This record gives sequence, C-alpha cells and structure tokens, in this order.
Amino acid sequence: MPSTINNTGANTSSDAGGSCSSCACGKGQGILQGLWPRRVIQAVSFYFLAEFSYYGIFRCPFAVPYVSCANCPVVQCPGRKLWLVVLSGILVSGLLFGRAFCGYACPVGTLSDIFSQVALVKRRMAPMVKRVLHMGKYLAAAGAVYVFFAMHNPRWAVPIRTGEFVNSTMLTFEHANLFWLVRTGVVSAAILLGLLIPYFFCRFLCPTGGVLEVLRRFSLFGYSMNSACVDCGKCDRHCKLDTRPGESNCTNCGSCVDTCPVDAIAITRGLKPKN
Repeated sequence: MPSTINNTGANTSSDAGGSCSSCACGKGQGILQGLWPRRVIQAVSFYFLAEFSYYGIFRCPFAVPYVSCANCPVVQCPGRKLWLVVLSGILVSGLLFGRAFCGYACPVGTLSDIFSQVALVKRRMAPMVKRVLHMGKYLAAAGAVYVFFAMHNPRWAVPIRTGEFVNSTMLTFEHANLFWLVRTGVVSAAILLGLLIPYFFCRFLCPTGGVLEVLRRFSLFGYSMNSACVDCGKCDRHCKLDTRPGESNCTNCGSCVDTCPVDAIAITRGLKPKN
C-alpha cells in the first residue's frame, strides 16, 4: 500500500478513511512543497541552465538538441560540460519525482511560469481539446527518438563555433536549412504562446515533458489525492497547468495543497497507479 509523508517526515497511510486523521499533514508539508524553496531552486537552476537552454534552441546545429553535445563543435556552448550531468539528472528526477524537473529546474518551465502570471486566457480547455493537444508532447518525443536513433541526429545548421552572442545567433539562422528553421520557429512560437495560454509548450509540445510524463506514471514520489477527495475541483481550478495532483502534466509543485477543503492531497511514496 502506498504511504504518505506528513510534515514531520513520518509515514502514514493515505487511504485509511481518506482523511488526515493520522497525519497532521494533510497539507502535505514535505519534500516537494513550498513556494519559496521552489522559487529558490528555480532561480538557481535558471542561473546555471538558461544559457544551455538558449544554445539548444537557437545555436545547436543538430536536429535534436541537448543530446549530441559531446560531438558538437560549438565550443562556446556550456552544454559541452553540462549535458551528461543534466540528462542524467532529468532521468533520475523523473524516476523519483515524475515531472518535478519541469516545475522546479527547467529554464523554459520557469519562463512559462512567469508568462502564466500575465497569460490572457484564463478559461479551462474542454476535456476533448486537452486530450488531443496532450498527444503533441508524446509525438514530439517519439519524433525526437526516431531522428536521433534512425537518422543519427543530422546537422540541420552550420555550427557557428564561436563569436559575439547576437551575431553568432544570427549567423546560425542564416546558415540553417528549412527543417532547423521550422523546428526553432515552432518551439519559439509555442513558448511565446504561453503568454496567451499558460504553459502551452510545457503541456502540449515539449518532448522532454513527454518522456517525463511516461516516467511520472512509475515515479516513487509525487502528490496525489486520497479517497477523501470530494471532487470539488478547487485544485483543478487553482492549477495553471489545468490539471490535478497525480494526473497528466502535474509537476508536483504542491501549490494546490492548501486549496483542498478536505485535506485529500498529500505526497505519496511508493508505487501507485497514476493517471
């Protein structure tokens, strides 16, 4: 049986009667919750990873960025030193905490978080529309895997080894083929679309998010709802990713915990079927 972690760090059943009677926790103070700790982690991660993320989108000559850094001639890219650590960290975090990397450490996730504060469309999407759009990140992940393994991750742009920041970026655009321009244009547009629809890229198009979404289903830790849930929808309406604890696109940020009127949201530890 899965167990939860209360605010003292002790384990307790999450299904016994569906209440938090045995866990003063209920509000889930635990390893993943807390606004300011999350903000600190986001700021630190952004400091170390934002430049790598920028190079991946706007300077990487390969079809699939971030994965062929060992062979990349762009000597200015910090990814030449960071890529193996970052990819290993993403994999381990996915197995442990599902999509927590998206909500805590990804620079694009942090940027989308900022955009969501001013996003213009506040209405929830229709369930059918969401189900269709959700497929985008899985298709993007499958496409990336195919290009990397079956096509050996070809170069779609001439690598600009070094140079001034803006000029090097402009030169990469000038010496890229149509596929690279389309890829970069779609990614950039999807990120900017977050100013209209919160987290559009993260929710519907990010290939890394698609991979982590699969790992989330088998992750060891993560927020979920116990049997006390009355399906009031408050957590859903509070979440800017338009989801609920333990469901698709949940990044385990924990911001919804305090909205639950029956303390049904808590951190689950151990294997448990996830939606």
